[in-house]
Amino acid sequence: MNKALSLISLQHELAMAIGNKLDLKAMVKVFLKVCFSRLNLTSTHFYVYCDENGAPRKIETIAESDYRNLLSIPKINSGKPWQDCLKLSNFVKQLNKQQETIAMEYDNGHQLYGFIVPGHGFLVFETHYILAMDVQKALSPILNKLATSCYASLIHDSLVKEIHSRQLIEEKLAFQSQHDGLTGLFNRQHIKKLLKNAIEQTSIKAEYGCTIFIDLNKFKPINDAMGHSIGDLILLTLANRLNSLSNENVHVGRFGGDEFVIILQGLDQNYQKVANLFIKEINQVIDEPFIIKDNSYKLNCSIGYVFFPLQKSTASSLIKFADIAMYEAKREKNLQGKQYQPAMSDKINKRLAYVDDMKKGLTAKEFELYYQPQFNHHNEIIGAEALLRWNHPEHGIESPAIYIPIAEESDLILYIGQWVLEQACRDIKKLEQRGVPHSFGAISINVSAKQLIENNFQSKIMTAIEQNNISANRLALELTESLLIENITDSIELIASLKAKGVACGIDDFGTGYSSLTYLKLIPASILKIDRSFVSSIEESDESLAIVNMIISLGKALNMAVLAEGVETLEELNCLKKLGCYQYQGYFFNKALPFEEFCQLFDAQK
Repeated sequence: MNKALSLISLQHELAMAIGNKLDLKAMVKVFLKVCFSRLNLTSTHFYVYCDENGAPRKIETIAESDYRNLLSIPKINSGKPWQDCLKLSNFVKQLNKQQETIAMEYDNGHQLYGFIVPGHGFLVFETHYILAMDVQKALSPILNKLATSCYASLIHDSLVKEIHSRQLIEEKLAFQSQHDGLTGLFNRQHIKKLLKNAIEQTSIKAEYGCTIFIDLNKFKPINDAMGHSIGDLILLTLANRLNSLSNENVHVGRFGGDEFVIILQGLDQNYQKVANLFIKEINQVIDEPFIIKDNSYKLNCSIGYVFFPLQKSTASSLIKFADIAMYEAKREKNLQGKQYQPAMSDKINKRLAYVDDMKKGLTAKEFELYYQPQFNHHNEIIGAEALLRWNHPEHGIESPAIYIPIAEESDLILYIGQWVLEQACRDIKKLEQRGVPHSFGAISINVSAKQLIENNFQSKIMTAIEQNNISANRLALELTESLLIENITDSIELIASLKAKGVACGIDDFGTGYSSLTYLKLIPASILKIDRSFVSSIEESDESLAIVNMIISLGKALNMAVLAEGVETLEELNCLKKLGCYQYQGYFFNKALPFEEFCQLFDAQK
């Protein structure tokens, strides 16, 4: 009876020693200490199965059984590491081979006992006495409990690493969404957000602020003559110099190209003096020669600025006013900066005239849809993106980068968007009449923010589909990530409803916006489009590889197709294939084509 109670007591103590620690080594250390003390051991050792990197793991078959010493008590043997003890190493090797409890006589009449911890490793006791068989048997349930705790520790460690990895990726994506990829400065979207906050603060605190717009002079000839690599280094150097002027009340951002925006906030009644001094500092950092690859480049800049709340307006308008003032300074070759005045309306009038030109262009059928085909890894056409082109009667083909932002500032974007929807549906009808190959999916059109918030936007889509008598699954919508997040509730409802009707929705430029995993899993989109910025020279960038790999994994986890935009080289394509991305769009395959040329390509693939 006393012997039975003693065994039960032993089991209880050892089971309690295993405890609930989630760190594997900490848990094993406590357990070994109790074993060492309770069983009056000379030494005790714990070996774990491990992967090729030495990380503990659970095995399913003995063939996978690489192992290593995790912990020994005491730590050393006669002044040497236990790893140098040949007898112990041979004993553990035999234990691994037999996969059952074994014992052998050790030095000086000591005994070695080896026990299997199922799926996880071995426990070795060194004693100066014979360990009773009933004690050995009593260890069996303890070893099973130890195995369970080892597994729990491994799962916990894996989850911690995964969460940490996801956090790092999300932090990178969040940084990417707020910062310019080349310079590391705040990007256009985030600088607008900061300016909006600054406007609110000036109202609350009765302070002043200043928006400064900077444009490098004579940069384009250098960029064209010396190449983009030199131009990028100049921009990066300038960005670092401007960023050296930043503090909690000074925010520096790259607006695009060689244009930069700086926000000053928290100014007092001496705002004009402060702005003048700051502009002087800007000129000083730019006036210093740019030494790039042993060549010296001398540059200067044109600066426009506007004070708020003197000019009561939105963040976008303040930047526009500073931009107008900058062009006035450039026209006058004024290097000291030019303050915006309401009289500076030439550029605004030109934009209004430009909007009128677009209205006339819609009526005169100057707009046309081009189609950039999308391919799978079998080189089959699986769809196309409809891209708007304007054949201006005087300027020729106008860049969308010019007229789309201007159209978005007015309600004209709604008319253009409606025309694109209707024309795309008419072209889809023609394709269906010609016959489409089995691989072909849908024509996708881009959606603007103003369209998304229209109450009848969904009905407009379905009406266009019904009027042209086309299959709903031949039309798809593309919405940018930032647009979706800004209108998250409406976006989820719209996408879910359209998806139920057969119209798929894709998330365009993924990774450049907020990139929230929380929001992403709520959006019932069908396609994730990897932004060109991550695809460009992906084979040369470990960071881009990691981000694209994460996006592909996200797409698979959320049951979304993943399409890479802007594929231009074979190296990029091969890298994407290796990562598991099998849908592509870009100049490597084809540029955007007029409808008839697209149909010829289409016919060849049928």
